[in-house]
Amino acid sequence: MQKVMIKIGGSTVNSSGFLSEMAKSIYDLQKNGFGVSVVHGGGKDINEELGRLNKEFVFVDGQRKTDEETMFAVQRVLSGDVNKRIVNELLKQGVAAVGISGVDANTATAKKLLSSSGNDLGFVGEIESVNTKLLDLLSDNGFVAVISPVSRDNAGNIYNINADGAASEIAAFLNVDYLMFVSDVSGVKIGGKVAKKIEIGEIDGHIASGEITGGMIPKINGARESIIKGVKKVHICGWNGEKTLLEEMSDKATGTTIYRK
Repeated sequence: MQKVMIKIGGSTVNSSGFLSEMAKSIYDLQKNGFGVSVVHGGGKDINEELGRLNKEFVFVDGQRKTDEETMFAVQRVLSGDVNKRIVNELLKQGVAAVGISGVDANTATAKKLLSSSGNDLGFVGEIESVNTKLLDLLSDNGFVAVISPVSRDNAGNIYNINADGAASEIAAFLNVDYLMFVSDVSGVKIGGKVAKKIEIGEIDGHIASGEITGGMIPKINGARESIIKGVKKVHICGWNGEKTLLEEMSDKATGTTIYRK
């Protein structure tokens, strides 16, 4: 059975009709014999929750700091509201789905992440290791795991984890065949156009030339690392209706495929 991991961007989750279409798309994947798991973000919902709390953002070296109060809000939003909205939509489309976070069964163990200058970012972390037992158990029994990236360290501290990084790490530990980043970005643009394919050896050159910039840099670097660790292909794409997932793995793909020769 081929494995597919889908990472859903936080802004995409709230797009009109998206969750229903995605659920139908995942149902089709399962009918075609794929094992599916989902990792999601929720940045827009987190921002709205912090706004309701009148919580101002603090940035350190250009990165958002997560204090204890913010971390409580992040966990409520990601592992609660957003996670269960996705699970509920999958269930409505006949997909057996289970919502978890990296905390559950120690699925993802985190470590504290410092800023680029070594400064404290509070409860911001990165995934250090993944325990696949629960994920394997769910997959082997036909369940789709819907994963919030919130994770803990060995001392029990809870951390806010970048969802792109979490998806890359978890996909690598699961040895998935396809890791798909679905967002409001149609793909990786090179020379003003979405590149159909990028070999991992080309990535540094595109970054050095300034063709790959901003938030796409950590996404594509994470894609490269996951491929080096065993993921066969990574797809970065937008959403084009309920046939998107199957089409992105075929010659009808409209996004970018990252691969290794």
